[in-house]
Amino acid sequence: MMSTGNCRIEKECLSDQKGFTLLEIIVTLILISITGVVMFPVLRTNLTKSAVPITRLDSQYQLVQAMDRLTARYRDEIQNDSLDITNFKNTYVDVNPFVDAGNTGFMGIGQITGNAYNTQSPDILRVTLVDGDLTLVSYFTE
Repeated sequence: MMSTGNCRIEKECLSDQKGFTLLEIIVTLILISITGVVMFPVLRTNLTKSAVPITRLDSQYQLVQAMDRLTARYRDEIQNDSLDITNFKNTYVDVNPFVDAGNTGFMGIGQITGNAYNTQSPDILRVTLVDGDLTLVSYFTE
């Protein structure tokens, strides 16, 4: 056989060529496809559920901020000696968008402690804020 270029025999020339065979490319594509099919449902589920804690945290933050605003107004009225608990409820509590009207209202000390007696203490205002499945409760008194 005649040598062509730097190759002495034809087999040497073929073995010096760089690249992948068709079989190697097909096997690689099949493995990538199988891995993708297995991983797609797992990744899709994790990506859609990843936003749930963020929205829950945002809702919790909004509830805490709303209760902090109510508490700040309550403290201001106490410091100014202008606190009227009924007026406080009508002015600040009832206009809050998170208020659960069914669980917000006045109660005696006996209702809170679970005792049958009701002492002559002033009424206590229970404020319940709700956002979705999150609930925040605070008690205010004169």
